Amino acid sequence: MKKVSFILAAAFCIFHCWTAMFGAAAGIGQKAIHLGLVLVIFFLDYAAQKDRKWYLRCIDLFFVFASAGSMIYIMSINSTIDLRSGIVYTYDVIFGVLLMAALIEATRRSVGKSLAIVVLCFIAYAFIGPYMPGFLAHVGMDIPRLISIVYLGTDGIYGTAIYASASYIVLFVILGAVFGETGVGDYFTQLASRLFGRFKGGPAKVAVVASGLFGSISGSAIANVIGTGTFTIPMMKKCGFEDEYAAAVEASASTGGQIMPPVMGATAFIIAEYLGIPYFDLVKAAAIPAILYYVAILMTVDLYARKHNIGGVAEEELPSWKEMKRNVYLILPLIYLIVAMSFLNMSVTKAGITSLIVSIICTIFSAKNRITPAKLKKIVISSINGSKPVAIACGVVGIIIGIVMGSGLGFRMSAVLIEISGGHQIVLLVLTMIVSLILGMGVPTTAAYLMLALLVVPALSDMDVLPLAAHLFIFYFGIISNVTPPVALAAYAAAGVARCNPTKTGFNAFKLSISGFILPFMFVYNPVLLMQGEPLQIVWSVLSALVGIYSLSASLEKFIFKWSINNVERVILFISALLLIDPGLMTDLIGFVVLGAFLVVKVLADKRNAQVAS
Repeated sequence: MKKVSFILAAAFCIFHCWTAMFGAAAGIGQKAIHLGLVLVIFFLDYAAQKDRKWYLRCIDLFFVFASAGSMIYIMSINSTIDLRSGIVYTYDVIFGVLLMAALIEATRRSVGKSLAIVVLCFIAYAFIGPYMPGFLAHVGMDIPRLISIVYLGTDGIYGTAIYASASYIVLFVILGAVFGETGVGDYFTQLASRLFGRFKGGPAKVAVVASGLFGSISGSAIANVIGTGTFTIPMMKKCGFEDEYAAAVEASASTGGQIMPPVMGATAFIIAEYLGIPYFDLVKAAAIPAILYYVAILMTVDLYARKHNIGGVAEEELPSWKEMKRNVYLILPLIYLIVAMSFLNMSVTKAGITSLIVSIICTIFSAKNRITPAKLKKIVISSINGSKPVAIACGVVGIIIGIVMGSGLGFRMSAVLIEISGGHQIVLLVLTMIVSLILGMGVPTTAAYLMLALLVVPALSDMDVLPLAAHLFIFYFGIISNVTPPVALAAYAAAGVARCNPTKTGFNAFKLSISGFILPFMFVYNPVLLMQGEPLQIVWSVLSALVGIYSLSASLEKFIFKWSINNVERVILFISALLLIDPGLMTDLIGFVVLGAFLVVKVLADKRNAQVAS
């Protein structure tokens, strides 16, 4: 069974590379083959475990055949679905129920019980709609109507989410696996070490930069923590950082990888699909907030290192410039990817597959980095393992989307949210933030985003929030939930690497990521930060935001430049930060005056103390 699983995984990779080069499979084929193979391989891997009890293996094999059968059936009737006029046959119901059961069980095992329970609640809601109170009430569904919407329709399992997973996301998962095995990913970590390792608190800065570079490719906070944290966390601990703080730095930096261009996370492709805009337009819009997020962490880490007098890494422990120059070709695939999407106007699919080819060509002449049969096997395994949770989450959320659309709940929810907020935009934004954080806890960003895009974004749009800003708003908070206690999964993963207290790590990571809670409000009220404005406006907004974020970091660390600060000074800095972060010329000028006056007072106090001492 392991051999069969690997052969199917290899076929999965070949299929997606082939369709990226020569065009997607016709009709529903691309989506059905993608989801079907993922589910078959997922359950087959469980059945192949030698220590698994025989009756559990039987259940696994049942789901293998259920997944394969539903895939083959939907492809066989694909050409006739549109001609049926809504008629649902017995076989439709059988295979539709089998696929839903397989998806829910796969979700329970791979994503967690919470999302599986949410899906079951929505299925129950589909049937008991007539008995629900208030805005939750609807006419109700029977099994044929549910199957028609969820299994046969384009708003259900085989909708926008699984289309993005089958067309774009999987290709970049494969590309990330190739980067990992050819040394491209490691080169980013070495480059960050070489550039920042020798400065104050150097190892923490290495963690921030390396996680940003690696995370933009991997798109998974936890994978990022494991991938870079095994190297950066011990290095931080060795230089004097507390265990929990070192783990928190890695968790915060890894979490931001999903918002860092050029690849961002899997969800970014779905956002572009929902908005109907070129992927590069989304990347361009996300660039400034992502940079501000990482600069904020770097500033906080720098202040912490100065406050505790933590030095950098010894020169002999850093990668040599000679080695870095010799391997500089490893950065070419990423440069090519950016150029292909931004200047050559290639589609996301073409840019991804040609970047993969460029990676292979760049490394073919290096014995250390070229792809060998052993590395090829690792790429296949890594690709399918990276694709499983995304495809399963996209598929199972399709069940929720179908029910919400079929029951009309999505349209009614917007009206209710606007009514609760009293028509005040800021109240609606705060409510959306809370819901996004709750849904994001323990649920993949993709799944959380898809539910919120359906239920909440229409309300934000009705309150005159720019659609691009609305989608990125819920996306950011779905990501930040990875470091928001009590369920801070990225922080817990980092604590496992650092072997320290997970709860304390979670709160430290939350503190380091505080800018991530302010940035979404900034770009909602100031779309200039999403590259929606004149160049001078953009430059001014970025400069004032940077100074404001520095004031915020200093307030959090109770330290600025070389001075420790008291609680009153901390409040002054916090007020200055809010004024500078808030869009508007007047608030920016007041913020600069407050900060300038504060610094003048500190300098004069230093001079006075020096005179007294002499």
